[in-house]
Amino acid sequence: MTFGERPMESSAQRVFGPQARVYAESPVHVDDPSLDAMRDMADAGRSDGYGWALDLGTGAGFTAFAMARFARRVLAIDPTLAMLREARRIGGERGLANVALSRNLAEALPVASGSAELVTSRMAAHHFPDFERMLDEACRVLKSGGALVMADSIAPPDDAAAAWMNDIELRRDYSHIQDRQERVIDDLVRQRGLTLVRKEHTRIGLRFNDWVARTATPQAEVESLRRDFLDAPEVVRQAFQVLPDGEDVSFSWPCLIFLATKD
Repeated sequence: MTFGERPMESSAQRVFGPQARVYAESPVHVDDPSLDAMRDMADAGRSDGYGWALDLGTGAGFTAFAMARFARRVLAIDPTLAMLREARRIGGERGLANVALSRNLAEALPVASGSAELVTSRMAAHHFPDFERMLDEACRVLKSGGALVMADSIAPPDDAAAAWMNDIELRRDYSHIQDRQERVIDDLVRQRGLTLVRKEHTRIGLRFNDWVARTATPQAEVESLRRDFLDAPEVVRQAFQVLPDGEDVSFSWPCLIFLATKD
């Protein structure tokens, strides 16, 4: 496994670089129902498997590793060097010989047009600086008949709850860009000529104390965020299943998983 040393710096790299090992060991990121759904969709998308597959915003590589069973070669792409080092370590421990690593942005993929049969991304799109450009790039690199399989947290239909979610996310993690509503994602995908074949929904179950610890959120902000969860209006508490639990708070984000194909 190799990757380039392209010099790039972003808020995501500043957040995730120092915390790479934490994310490499986070149960939510290692495996969860969204990854199970992505496996099913990738399998259904092409029964005879794929040639080249790309995983965008791969982090510690868990989605790329899951796709390695369906593709001859997987290119795991992320801009954060420390995350790629974790992916190289974990991939080596798993003995995966068909996964390569590349340090690049999802909005500027280092591959030729029409060269990939599968593009995936899991729990990363809300960090991409330009989600629409990332979709453009996915369309560019996919062959005709290729599949795009994505999973990400989404904002609920209620605009007030959606605004609350994005405010909370940004204060906890300044690399956050936007959790989008499902209808927005649907429109953006269809505008690029992709056909939505299948969608599933799940929840990302979270515990507040672990959630803020993963991003090393400053303590003053942690206490402010905790108050906002405990004092959240009813529409927010219902949308995100907010439940106080002693010194902690449990909650969940809605998650969309979809399979789209390129004609």
